[in-house]
Amino acid sequence: MHALYAATLLAVAVPFALSPVVAQAPEREPDAKATGKVYEWKSADGLVYQYYLPKDYDAGQPINLTFVLHGSNLDRRWGFANHQAGTFRAADLVVCPDGTTSNGNGGFNFLQGKKDLERLHGLHVELKQKFDVRATYVYGHSQGSFFSFLYAGAYPDDVTGVVGQASGVWIGTQATKKHHHQAIVLMHGTADPVVPYGQSVGGLEFYQEAGYPHVRLRSLDGWNHWPAQLQTEQELAWCEAMTTADPGRLAAAFEAIDTQKERVDPAALYQTAKRVVATDGVDDKVKKAATDAIAAVEACAGDHVYAIEKSLGKGKRTLCDKPWVGHLPLFLRHFRGVPACDELATDWQKLLEKQQDLVSKTAREFWQNREQKPEKAFAAGLELVEGAFLTSIADNEEILGSLDKWADGKTLKLSKKELKAFKEAVPVLREAREKGRKSFDKVDRRFG
Repeated sequence: MHALYAATLLAVAVPFALSPVVAQAPEREPDAKATGKVYEWKSADGLVYQYYLPKDYDAGQPINLTFVLHGSNLDRRWGFANHQAGTFRAADLVVCPDGTTSNGNGGFNFLQGKKDLERLHGLHVELKQKFDVRATYVYGHSQGSFFSFLYAGAYPDDVTGVVGQASGVWIGTQATKKHHHQAIVLMHGTADPVVPYGQSVGGLEFYQEAGYPHVRLRSLDGWNHWPAQLQTEQELAWCEAMTTADPGRLAAAFEAIDTQKERVDPAALYQTAKRVVATDGVDDKVKKAATDAIAAVEACAGDHVYAIEKSLGKGKRTLCDKPWVGHLPLFLRHFRGVPACDELATDWQKLLEKQQDLVSKTAREFWQNREQKPEKAFAAGLELVEGAFLTSIADNEEILGSLDKWADGKTLKLSKKELKAFKEAVPVLREAREKGRKSFDKVDRRFG
């Protein structure tokens, strides 16, 4: 499945806006005085990149390096056009290179070849020769996301953390015990029309099966394929918090998450705060803020559990239009690792596993028959909605949209029984999802 999307993404060009300043970055070789502006340079083998060094950079102190890798058929300018220089990872040296292979039409791609890996690594080595790099983090979007995981696998000693948005993991990506020091985040919009959200669900399973101690999926509910700077910053901060031995950097990582005004990642905040309170050398004020954050997340998780259980009441755990049907999956996605959420997940474990087994058994039947045998795909899709409504399948608009189309009577001639089953499943699930989102937000809009 991952290889399929590796090929498909080469043909997808996501539009983007360029500010005049970013588009016309002056050329300047990186050095300790090239601060406060976006500059452009190229590596020894000609890989062009833009970079930003903080205004207050001190050459006598180590600095983090963050790479930003664009999607297919774009170029280096995408990085700062979508991640504001001086704001995004403000304390880091941020570097946005062209893709490692030209498409022949002015755009570039990050491909799976050995030369592609070596080109980025060559730039990486050059930058580490110029600056005292404390740690390297890689953020990739779409095709750049696939490549980010590939690069971290190829050079485990050089990469500390990866946030990959809107991808999955290419076949051939390395993930062994020698990579376990890395923190990995797969971030994906549940409404992504370019690369299905399920690709990152599969990527999470890949890293979990490889035994990574620090790996998570950040779901952007209702989000499409576009980048999301504030969410990316939270996840990169989590990567740093889980891996740094520097109390000051740990405190900065915590504050980068805790100071967000809305859609804070509660699990990332909780895990980061727990590390803060357990680490010697962190400022007492930061520890107090972390203690407060832990209490806030735990209280919020408890409120979610109460709302879900109140909605469920004494009803059966089957598909219906009550809010819990939509609320429970959101809660489990966002609060995993928080005790109240984990306890609830344990209570629902048998049903969740049963539903996931159904996905493993039936989803392939839907996708394989969708074009040539829609009647079989309809039956499989309906079975998924009825029996796997708590899984990510419930957020897959390709499946739900296909069922809607087939049920309109123009493509398939469905029996009264089939139409009745459709009406008792798909519209009900949609209504439950909407109620669930409102119920989730009502608890606390800051977290989610």
